[in-house]
Amino acid sequence: MKVLASFILGVLLAAAAGCAPFAPGPRDLAPQGLPLGYSLYEDWAVNASAPATDRWWAQLGGGELDALMRRALSGDFSVRQAWAQLKQARAVARQAGAGLTPSLSATGSAAHTRAWSQAKGEETFTLSEDFDLGLSASYELDLWGRVRAQAQAGGLDAAASRQDLEAAAASVAESVAAAWIDLLSTREQMRLVRSQIRTTQDVLRTQVLLFAASGATALSVLEQRESLAAVQAKLPGLATQERTLLNQLAVLTGQAPGTLGEVPGDTLPELPAAPPAGLPADLLAKRPDVRGAGLSLRAADWEIAAARADRLPALTLSGSGAYSGARLEDVFDAWVLKLASSLALPLLDGGQRAAEVDRVRAVAEERLAAYEQTVFTAVREVEDALATEKGQRDLLAALAVQLAAARSAEAEARRRYLGGADESVLSYLQARSTVQGLELTLIQEKAGLLKNRVALYVALGGDWTGALTPEGLADPDSTSSQRNAS
Repeated sequence: MKVLASFILGVLLAAAAGCAPFAPGPRDLAPQGLPLGYSLYEDWAVNASAPATDRWWAQLGGGELDALMRRALSGDFSVRQAWAQLKQARAVARQAGAGLTPSLSATGSAAHTRAWSQAKGEETFTLSEDFDLGLSASYELDLWGRVRAQAQAGGLDAAASRQDLEAAAASVAESVAAAWIDLLSTREQMRLVRSQIRTTQDVLRTQVLLFAASGATALSVLEQRESLAAVQAKLPGLATQERTLLNQLAVLTGQAPGTLGEVPGDTLPELPAAPPAGLPADLLAKRPDVRGAGLSLRAADWEIAAARADRLPALTLSGSGAYSGARLEDVFDAWVLKLASSLALPLLDGGQRAAEVDRVRAVAEERLAAYEQTVFTAVREVEDALATEKGQRDLLAALAVQLAAARSAEAEARRRYLGGADESVLSYLQARSTVQGLELTLIQEKAGLLKNRVALYVALGGDWTGALTPEGLADPDSTSSQRNAS
């Protein structure tokens, strides 16, 4: 039997030496049907004069927005949760890779036994003690690459978790920039409304003087007062909106509402020069959500390899050494060394291991579909941002023409009103109301254009997220070193 067992073990070892471990083959991560370019690429390329930049918010708000970004990327609650999830994923990866090294355990025991017996009227007491100290080690020979595949899958899952963190940071940056733009837009509208109130008050005083001199009717005075009240009614809503946006920025930066402090600025910035859109294939490397989905897909491939290898025999080597003695001082006088090997060959398991292979293959199919969806969603977001910016630019140009015409009409109505023409007061009120409404609309649409540009920056991705640390955003020159360290 010993000879037969040695022969079988030798055959298995020889077969294992000649077999390649299970490992997934290469996978093309460019989905079928990925377009070669964006539909608006030619029109966009004409206006794309700005160089590519990672920290895109520097082009929008300078130091004020950069300070908010840094506070958000270190204090935002979703980013902090993502860091904790990354720590968990890395710990799981270390667990998955633990099987690549032998395990070693120290053992020790102490026994104290008292025995009593009675025979032929005589009582007998015996006392015995036993002390043991030892070490035991075990190691699985990774014949088919199962342990290595599990370690690779765990490492890829941890890398995907890092990309999830970077995607969360990109989303937070977009939210901060959008809230900041809305805040400046609200303040600019408030400044415009106050100017409109002053103008309306001047007209009302003129109407009152004319009425006193019988140059205007009581109805015209009442209409002017109603116009003033309508303009003044816009301020409370804008003030409330300003406060809620400050509260939103406070939470985004990890602070309690009402404790953010001063956020300077009351005028929207000009739209920066257009960034280069690149090609859809660039998103595979630039978008953290795409990178994360690709890493999760590769992890599933390695999980398939591990499940397939688990259906084959597993050979484990073990060894132990122990010292023992009846007295503690005699423990090291006697020792025992034991070496063993065990072979586990699954024969009947009710199809459990085969079902596990089918399960992880289905997981890989699911992640493949999720990856392709992520890629095409990224392309769609860029396409949407390009199309929206084009439409928003056209809208702003049309609004500017409309506002110029409305201002000309207002000037003519004012001239007729001051000249005392009939029905000139009502015409002037209507013309001025149209101008005021268009001025507010122009500010709102300009804010929409800026927020869409932010969405485009985020949709195009970048490498700035690689500089993220638990303390916040590192300096630009340390981006590559931070990514390598992660």
